[in-house]
Amino acid sequence: MFSYRQLALLLCLTVVFPLAAQSPRFSSHVLQQLAATLQSRYGIDCSRAGVVPLGENELVVTKDTLGRIDHIGFRLFPPQIAAENPSPVYRFVERYLLELYLCGELPTPARRLEEDKVTLLFPGHEREEVEHNIECHLPRIGGDESLIVLTDNNRYSVAVYGGDKLLFAIRFPIRYELLWGMNKKEAENGFYEALMRFVPSTPQVTGALSADLVPLLRPTDKDSTCMALPGETYLIDRMNSTSYYRRSADGSYWPLWDEQHPEASVCNLFLLPSGKDIQAKVCQRLYGHRKLEFEVPLHKLLSFFRATGCHTYVGIETMSAGELTGTVVLLNPSYGYCHQLYFKMPCGLLSAPERYELELELYAYVPTHNIGNLFYERN
Repeated sequence: MFSYRQLALLLCLTVVFPLAAQSPRFSSHVLQQLAATLQSRYGIDCSRAGVVPLGENELVVTKDTLGRIDHIGFRLFPPQIAAENPSPVYRFVERYLLELYLCGELPTPARRLEEDKVTLLFPGHEREEVEHNIECHLPRIGGDESLIVLTDNNRYSVAVYGGDKLLFAIRFPIRYELLWGMNKKEAENGFYEALMRFVPSTPQVTGALSADLVPLLRPTDKDSTCMALPGETYLIDRMNSTSYYRRSADGSYWPLWDEQHPEASVCNLFLLPSGKDIQAKVCQRLYGHRKLEFEVPLHKLLSFFRATGCHTYVGIETMSAGELTGTVVLLNPSYGYCHQLYFKMPCGLLSAPERYELELELYAYVPTHNIGNLFYERN
């Protein structure tokens, strides 16, 4: 038998939970504010994905795989353009122009452009208000317009032409906080959930072409079958993407992995799909001196980084009889950030990976203009 107190609690839960379930979730505070402004000012409901009218223009609302609203903006670019030529600029331009359009008195659109170091141009309408230009002169791409996207000196430039006439242009910094409308704390907090939901493909170990390889020139290395595939450097020469291979009996070259070449093997571990079952123990350093500790297969972690557009650079710091330490920088040039991993690996992992764990300290979403300071402070 229920008591009156239990019955009252059950009725409250019955009422509260459906209401909470109907409340839309947003991937960032900026989107939540946009939705609230559109609702209060124009009565527009942004809780569902779709296209809705706003004056002479249209808005597009999308959801991510977590069911959160992850984009609200003017509908400018057809989906096929983004699919054929992937770039972060499409969603940014759509959302940012909507943010300017909805700006209040503080900050004004002009002030917002100045603070964000963004240049917006509507040729022939320079003296008109930004809101008026957006409302009256914003073209919808997909007809006879042509679109040009350029990167230059850490900035994106987007220009839309109707025939030979420039309709509008916008130039802005390559900063993930600006591009996503999301601060560092929000980005860090979403990392773990996105990683856990990521499903990597089966790693495919591939060989290398002998024409691309150079001898592994080391005074202590007497094994002429070892070769290096030179890569790019980042910050310093010892932080690079060079991988290493060994010639097999049939003359083909396969990734080097043995205890006689621990530095080369560790570089390959982070740079190349290995197919080895290695568990990583991760300590993610978060904003506000917080931390999150978790374990994840190394293959899944590295595949997640690659799938999100990161380029990998590895540097060995110390090597003793028992372990190696070093740094991995995962650079995302499209969004202007790096993930930085500091690793500590027992040398026994090279011969028995199932018996050892790889310790990683992760600093996620470090702006590229700060990565040098963090790197040199640590090293």
